[in-house]
Amino acid sequence: MAAGGMSEVKMTLERDVILPLQEPELYERYKVSLPNGILFYGPPGCGKTFIARKLADHMDFYFVEIKPSDLASIYVHGGQKLIGSMFDAAEKNSPSILFVDELDALVPSREGDDVGHHYRAEVNEFLVQLNECSKKDILVIGATNFITNIDRAVQRPGRMDKKIFIGPPDFEARNELLHIFLKDRPLGKIDWIKLAEETEIYTCAEIEELANEAARIALATRRNIETQDIIEAKRVVAPSLTAEEVERMRCPLH
Repeated sequence: MAAGGMSEVKMTLERDVILPLQEPELYERYKVSLPNGILFYGPPGCGKTFIARKLADHMDFYFVEIKPSDLASIYVHGGQKLIGSMFDAAEKNSPSILFVDELDALVPSREGDDVGHHYRAEVNEFLVQLNECSKKDILVIGATNFITNIDRAVQRPGRMDKKIFIGPPDFEARNELLHIFLKDRPLGKIDWIKLAEETEIYTCAEIEELANEAARIALATRRNIETQDIIEAKRVVAPSLTAEEVERMRCPLH
């Protein structure tokens, strides 16, 4: 599955999703089944949606993307019905991936006293639908920046079976992203290895903005973009996270 570096993520998806579909008899012998649902978690701007789309393309699955903002009108009346309709659409086009972005907004923890009755009903409906989806050739992938805000019942085995941390891109991915974002621009001599080393902890979105800022710097004097322009752009586009913050997001405490 080509997804620009991120070898650990690709290896996990290959082993737990792609190969079980390609070699079902082998996995059946070992009594290893597809996960019922997958939870992508980690900082924003790191490509959760992109990876889910790439997975659907690779497996030739229909892709359904839902955001809580798409269901913004549901939260006093009709929420349960619309969540059911969301799963119905995925079933009608199965095999499919149902990608739910900002899952924490759709199924927030029900432990606090400030959670309204309508939210509790939506969480319950989501759990009912999630329990049945693997039988309907639906793979549910949820994405969140705040895994600790998601109701714990959603994260139990048999529901969101697999949690995958999607962090800032690794060296290989940063190198590839720099090539992608600087493509078709006037380039001088670029030290790609140096730039990939210099952009550690930058998210995908921040690397794109770094390329844009470097282009503005070069444009100001009507010349080709050079390695130093990217270095200079780092003064304007700094990473939003530290290595310590990324590690805390990788291993959150409930």
